Amino acid sequence: MSLGGLLKVLVGDCRLRATRWLLALRVRLRNPTLFSDPTVIWDYGYRDVDAIQLGQGVRVYAFTEVLVQRHARHSPVEGGLVLGDAVVISTGCNIRAAGGVIRVGDRSGIGQHCVLVGANHRIEPGLPRFHTPWDDVRCGVEIGANVWIGANCTILPGARIGDNAVIAAGSVVRGEVPAGELWGGVPARYIKTIE
Repeated sequence: MSLGGLLKVLVGDCRLRATRWLLALRVRLRNPTLFSDPTVIWDYGYRDVDAIQLGQGVRVYAFTEVLVQRHARHSPVEGGLVLGDAVVISTGCNIRAAGGVIRVGDRSGIGQHCVLVGANHRIEPGLPRFHTPWDDVRCGVEIGANVWIGANCTILPGARIGDNAVIAAGSVVRGEVPAGELWGGVPARYIKTIE
């Protein structure tokens, strides 16, 4: 590699690190009770910081990526992230709040390595899978208060999880989970009532 190529790579890397640091700083300054590990990636449009609403005492742990796009090019539906008071997002989660709003109620916990997706591409015959418009009917995620999402879960667009529910580790949630129930599996199914 030439010296010019090496400098180009270094400048690009420094620019990316500086941008990520600035975006994370803006979120922390607007939310003084937020604990956000320095490795958390806050990825949002500079003007979209208002699409991130965090309650008191939110904790986001290491290696989590939070993407928020108010206006995504594949969807007419606004994206956003709303986390209630004392929400905990564990290590290594991936939150994609574009093309739909992701809401998590007070005192809810998201286990390690979970994925929350606000929107997904429509499947249309003959079109490339990643260049189709997003589904604007089945979008957004609603997680109630005092919900526990176990490790390695995927919460798909259109999922609605009621208050006091528990989702077993490794589950995929794609529909409605009533309040006070334990669900698990792929796709997640009713296991028992816990409230």
